[in-house]
Amino acid sequence: MNYGNDGKKIFMKIYRNTPCSCGSGKKYKRCCGAGTQLGDELSQDSWAEQLTQAINSSQATSLDELNAIIQHMNTKHNARPINEFLGLSPSQMSEMLYQPLESPGLVTFNDTWFPEKSSAIDLFNALATSIGTDGAKATSKGNLPIQLCRDILANTPEDLLMRPPRIRTEVEFDELNTIRLVSEMAGLIQKHKGYFRLTEAGQALTAPEHRARLFRVLFNVYVSSFNWGYRDGYPDIEIIQTGWLFSLYCLSSLGLAWRPSRFYAEKFLEAFPQALEETSNNKFFSAEDKFYHCYISRTLSRFAHFWGLVDMRMLATPDQFTFEYEVQAPQLTNWIQFHA
Repeated sequence: MNYGNDGKKIFMKIYRNTPCSCGSGKKYKRCCGAGTQLGDELSQDSWAEQLTQAINSSQATSLDELNAIIQHMNTKHNARPINEFLGLSPSQMSEMLYQPLESPGLVTFNDTWFPEKSSAIDLFNALATSIGTDGAKATSKGNLPIQLCRDILANTPEDLLMRPPRIRTEVEFDELNTIRLVSEMAGLIQKHKGYFRLTEAGQALTAPEHRARLFRVLFNVYVSSFNWGYRDGYPDIEIIQTGWLFSLYCLSSLGLAWRPSRFYAEKFLEAFPQALEETSNNKFFSAEDKFYHCYISRTLSRFAHFWGLVDMRMLATPDQFTFEYEVQAPQLTNWIQFHA
């Protein structure tokens, strides 16, 4: 603690980019103030003012006492529920964003559950069957053979939201291309000497009794390792993928009734308004519209619906170039339980 020549405490001003007073050597925003960046209804300057006032009105006479005050205030500040987070606290939101699969105090998953209907799992099983024991010869560009892709497409149910009318390469069959890549990342399929083959793990998980485990293995890779932006041409709005568990929290809390897909995009944007900083206006779309289209595509269509976590249906629109959907998630709580 610093004192002036008159023996009085010197007023301490805490800024987010100055060294943290706990002595860690890190910036305040990366240390004791890290949690205050999420869901702060006050400006960061206002919060720093409050913290500064608490310190200077205290009786702290050592660095340890000062650090205890900072930690206490941060803990209290980060434990308060935030309306924009649907009642979650900044601390809980931080867990959702940075430890979504490793926060049993906040969320648990039913390891015996699997979706009744999942395009992702159905496509993996179709691909595994097509590869068989002999393997499938890769093209010169390293893709699945086109006839194999066309055969799988011909036997794929009609409920793919954006079913391609015809394909000339695996990449044009986005859903199959995605599952092939995710399966390779998960170690279930490998490309060796010009052939795609199932690994031992992949062969084992094709058994019907292992469907729940297959779902977990592929799903975990999709949310943690696969780049969702690979599937579209939208801006790289990282928070959309990072916030996948918050999206499921919204769907779990509000998804018993059919709701417009934009409803969930708006809820997400309320929680993370900074996402608009990664988009921009153009003569055709506002930044908000670009975000909504990106969110609906990446999170609702190509994530939640693709894995069988929600039902989606297309709504009638004034013209053939506009697509609007509504979403329902009646079974999600059978798999995932939030303890917020």
